[in-house]
Amino acid sequence: MIIGIEGVSCAGKTALAAALAPQLNSPVVIPCYYHVAPDPQSLPAPRVRTARQQLASLAVFLEIEQLRLDRARQAQAAGRDVILDRTVDTLLAHAHAIGRMEGFDCDERARTMVLRHEVAMPDLTLVLTTDPAVLATRATSRPGMPPIFYDPQFSEHFNTYLKQSLAARTATLDTSACPVSELTDQALAHIRQHRAPVRPPYPAATGRGDLRQVAS
Repeated sequence: MIIGIEGVSCAGKTALAAALAPQLNSPVVIPCYYHVAPDPQSLPAPRVRTARQQLASLAVFLEIEQLRLDRARQAQAAGRDVILDRTVDTLLAHAHAIGRMEGFDCDERARTMVLRHEVAMPDLTLVLTTDPAVLATRATSRPGMPPIFYDPQFSEHFNTYLKQSLAARTATLDTSACPVSELTDQALAHIRQHRAPVRPPYPAATGRGDLRQVAS
């Protein structure tokens, strides 16, 4: 089973992934795009000003998605579960949020780009939401993190996109004041409910007409 964990930075994705791992089938935890990138320092700036720049950034991250997809395939071939710390929906949520903040809309073009690539699509995505004030407090423990990642406006737009994500099955968990142990129990309940026979990650799709196939 492929389990995605989504949400803005400091929502608790990495902590939940670590807590879930001992409860699953020898899972492979695939880190976020930053930690999979061969050279994280060369990644595009998190905030751009134009749709063209945003789509160029997306192209870079889709190359990293191929590295994550390879890891997911290897894990599934070995009969292991996969936990994705962020999914390809992160890329679309980010494009959506930045576009709304900067006054452009590249959502359809970004979605088309993603659907034309092979991606590691979860069987279930756990969407973590957190009160903006809590996010800001947590961010103080991560010096150097770009402020855009815990900006309340960014978080609002990011989470709005996740309500209509590519993932076929999602479950939303509020991490604002929820202990990790309780959050883990909630997540496991959803995983047991949605666990399905192991299948390979989605193949490439070729346009909006394929969206129903991808999201079915």
